[in-house]
Amino acid sequence: MTPSRVLRNDRSTITTWPKTSFVGAGILPRFVLGISLFLAAVMTLPLSARADEQIQSANRIIDSMILDIEGYLISDGNDIESRTQITKHILDSYFDLPSIARFSVGPYWRSANSAEKAEFNRVVRQVMIRTIVRNFDQLIGLKFSQTETVSKGDKMVLVRGNFIDVKGVRPPISVAWRVVTPPGGEARVLDIELENISMLVTQKQENIAVIRKNGGKFSALIAVMKQQAGK
Repeated sequence: MTPSRVLRNDRSTITTWPKTSFVGAGILPRFVLGISLFLAAVMTLPLSARADEQIQSANRIIDSMILDIEGYLISDGNDIESRTQITKHILDSYFDLPSIARFSVGPYWRSANSAEKAEFNRVVRQVMIRTIVRNFDQLIGLKFSQTETVSKGDKMVLVRGNFIDVKGVRPPISVAWRVVTPPGGEARVLDIELENISMLVTQKQENIAVIRKNGGKFSALIAVMKQQAGK
């Protein structure tokens, strides 16, 4: 059958098929079309549901973490030990520390032996704790205001927002939490972007520079990290 084109009032055209094309042999194309539409619906719905699940999971963990942090800041007594315990709880509860450590050294992770990997994981955690505790005062008076949540593939979600000074003294700081959302697993924060600068990528660049400067020795990076951790 040959299709015909009809000129519409808005000067655009549409393609029409003779009615006989849906009779007899025309049943097959219509059947195939129906199957195609069904398969498209079946394939699209789970993907959409998965994206919604990812976003909800990421929002939940960020909301929970922010509530924890705000609660701690309200009751903060400027006590180093208390701040250290709070920081340990936040990192262990909400962050994917093993993945952060692994990603922060790029291809050099494969060159490390089991003992070096275990030691590096431990030292990275210590450095993060010490850094946060040392800058704890900067968190006081800040509130997080979420702006959007975007799915990035099937295992990652970006939760964007701003840190706002409740007293209006400091300008807002844009922040994006990069959250890992594995199917069937717990959501965890992998990275933080401040003013569009990835903290993890920045750390990775610094770590790789240290390793290369020391002839590719992974142990050299561990030694530097221990100094930063105060060990």
